[in-house]
Amino acid sequence: MKMLRLSALGVSAVLAGIALPMTASAQQKIQAPTVVIGTTDPKATFVRSILYRDFDYGDRVRPLDIDPVSAPAAFLADGAPNYAFFSKMKVRGVLIPRLDQRGVRITYYDVKLARLMQDAVFHVPVVPALRPTEIRDSVMRVHATRDSLTHLGLMRVEFVWDSLRTVARGKRDKDKKKQLIVQAKRDSLMMETIAEGMRIRAAAVRDLVERDSVIPVLVFHDSVARDSLTYMNRMAVHGVSDEVTRWITGQRGYAQSRLVYVQNGILRVVDSDGANDRAVTNSGSALSPSWHPSGNRVVFTDFANAGTQIAQVDIWTRQVKFVEATRRGMNVTPAYTPDGRRIVYAAGGIGPTDLVITEADTLVPARRFSYATQETSSPSFSPDGSRLAYISPRRWQGNGADARLTPQIFTMNVDGTGEVQLTPSVAGVRSYRTSPDWSPDGSRVAFMQQQGDFQLWTVDVFNRKMNRLTYVGENEDPTWAPDSRHLAFTSNRSGAKEIWVLDTLTGRYRQLTYRGGARLAAWSKLLTTGQLMQASTP
Repeated sequence: MKMLRLSALGVSAVLAGIALPMTASAQQKIQAPTVVIGTTDPKATFVRSILYRDFDYGDRVRPLDIDPVSAPAAFLADGAPNYAFFSKMKVRGVLIPRLDQRGVRITYYDVKLARLMQDAVFHVPVVPALRPTEIRDSVMRVHATRDSLTHLGLMRVEFVWDSLRTVARGKRDKDKKKQLIVQAKRDSLMMETIAEGMRIRAAAVRDLVERDSVIPVLVFHDSVARDSLTYMNRMAVHGVSDEVTRWITGQRGYAQSRLVYVQNGILRVVDSDGANDRAVTNSGSALSPSWHPSGNRVVFTDFANAGTQIAQVDIWTRQVKFVEATRRGMNVTPAYTPDGRRIVYAAGGIGPTDLVITEADTLVPARRFSYATQETSSPSFSPDGSRLAYISPRRWQGNGADARLTPQIFTMNVDGTGEVQLTPSVAGVRSYRTSPDWSPDGSRVAFMQQQGDFQLWTVDVFNRKMNRLTYVGENEDPTWAPDSRHLAFTSNRSGAKEIWVLDTLTGRYRQLTYRGGARLAAWSKLLTTGQLMQASTP
């Protein structure tokens, strides 16, 4: 029975022009080059760990460890690899990370050619040690000077007070009028002396309170600054692994990127390897996030009782700013134009939703972007910004009153011309297709299709050939990685909705989030260390 079902599936796939998943034998033909990552520098262990994981998750380079017992024989006295040793392991190359004063030095040797291929130094932010003791000592030194001045001031007040009291006990002037004048002046000086002493003591109390309060604040800010540099350091090393991937394979990796997703209405940002998962909004009302090209802002739909409105959030300051050109109502699925200056989203009311466009940072009223006869939503730009993928319902069964509408994937020019239906509408076959995402290389559009349950598909932009990617569980909302090979998506295959990553070439999966209720992910472009440093600086 299983053989018959598979045969039927195969025939149906051929007739429909659908590519089936890659078989195990086909996957074996896709061999990633094996590279050993070894280092004799204990300070470079952190760098080595990130490189290893990035290569593993990137699926283009297969990282390999060296057995500690064999390690002494693997490298020569000058630190170069023992080619004879590694040739027996059948590895492509040896990668040696080291740390020096300039940053991270990466040396790559080709085992087959037995020669040095690349040697480069990459700048990474330096992460200083925590300085609570130094901060406390510095504050205490400042306040020690103030304490000395306070002590001198009180000594002066006490000296003047004693002097005035001594004069008061001395010989009195026989002239009563002069005596009253002198006594009045003396009493006035004594009151001023008392007041000055009270001011000095009050200032001393304030200094004490300030000292006790400012130390933890300064320590906290020092810790925050260090955490920021630690994050920048880590992202910079991701950039190193991406560039080294290009050395070895000719194609850059995608590790120096991150994703935004929604969990219980909260926007969260996470690195491509699952690290640094943090919330960037506080309210539980976010939907449909999309990245600004800079990777420092996210546009999303904010839901409230009065309707939805388009909003932006700075992922560093967590400041939310509503796009005031939109009023609450029906405003959904926003996306930035490739230059980041405008936002395209679906807006509607009594009539069908249509794509509109507005400025991202100015109060320019939204205007219609398309004039489709049917509802349109879920815009996704091609890499060059010349075309747009979107969904729109089309008839799939019957005529007249019996006709039904289900969404299909379309593309058009940004001026509204040249509409093309990418996914076919087959008479009598219900095919609900939505959530398009155009690949960064421009060749495919990923989407989800419902025929009983939701699964992930791609369609070739040029020949319209469709390829089913997933079969297990419910799989929704695909988003492309910067390498146009990996997809992140929502799946319940682990029992709860989480974000997963799929290698569309080999069919390998990995789970990215472990929070439950994660969905609606969007993948950023490749970032640069300069962008990250500039954005995180107050």
